[in-house]
Amino acid sequence: MIQVVGHTNPDSDSICSALVAAEWLKAARGMEAVAVAQGEVTGETAFILQQAGVEAPAICGSVAGEKVWLVDFTDLSQAPEGINEAEIVGIVDHHRLGDITTVNPLEAWIWPVGCSCTILFNLHKLENVEIARPQAVLMLGAIVSDTVAFRSPTCTEKDKQAAAVLAEIAGINLEEFCAQLMRVKTNLEGLNIASLVDRDLKKYPFEEQTLVVGQIEIASFEQTDDKIDELQAELKKRCEESSLRLAALMVTNISTSTTQLLFQGEWSSRLAEHAKEDGMLVMENTLSRKKQAWPWLQTVLAS
Repeated sequence: MIQVVGHTNPDSDSICSALVAAEWLKAARGMEAVAVAQGEVTGETAFILQQAGVEAPAICGSVAGEKVWLVDFTDLSQAPEGINEAEIVGIVDHHRLGDITTVNPLEAWIWPVGCSCTILFNLHKLENVEIARPQAVLMLGAIVSDTVAFRSPTCTEKDKQAAAVLAEIAGINLEEFCAQLMRVKTNLEGLNIASLVDRDLKKYPFEEQTLVVGQIEIASFEQTDDKIDELQAELKKRCEESSLRLAALMVTNISTSTTQLLFQGEWSSRLAEHAKEDGMLVMENTLSRKKQAWPWLQTVLAS
């Protein structure tokens, strides 16, 4: 049995890609596969699953001794426990190539597109595998989420083309679905400070150290203005408890494409000169961690 798993603190693409890839492996490769997750689903992902009529994957433990297929990541820091003792047999990802290594040859599909599900859509076409409505909704939801309804600079024509076809298969009005999903995506109701930091937090190796960069996507800064001090305190706590050189959090207003970057840790001094007088670092025209914030952070931290 192949376990198909996405990254830690799973977002919608990580969960939906795992579910879709498991079904694709059964249909196209005749393999036994099951989707698993490294954490509970977010409210946004729960909405997509409900629309698709699909249950969330089970939470995985150690994958030591298992065959695994990775989706939406190739960094060891984002992998499940026991990955070094597992056999990685496949990858579907749309990020930079990380530090995962394998003993045996594997099947790997890594494309510079906005979403892993865009790759899976094309793999269905390549293998002449019919896309059922549940899989169409899962892929569509992931694409709309990851590309922020096609506004993100990570979005490509392949993402838009896939979404148009998937919406037709699913019998969904694409414009209305985008509006619905963005409302759910930016809803912070019921989330405490720790949950907000964890919502989309990723670890990155840098200069032989570890740092984390998270992201909260909101519709208005009014949603977080009264939470900034608590969020900064939580980031500081993460640095102290996990010996992180930097813990950063993107608070991204998807309505204006503006990001407030919060940061704590030993390496904060490298970022401080870019902040305003009130200590807030504001990044205009910034929606994407992958294509905008993280490359900028690497440059600044290395200078």
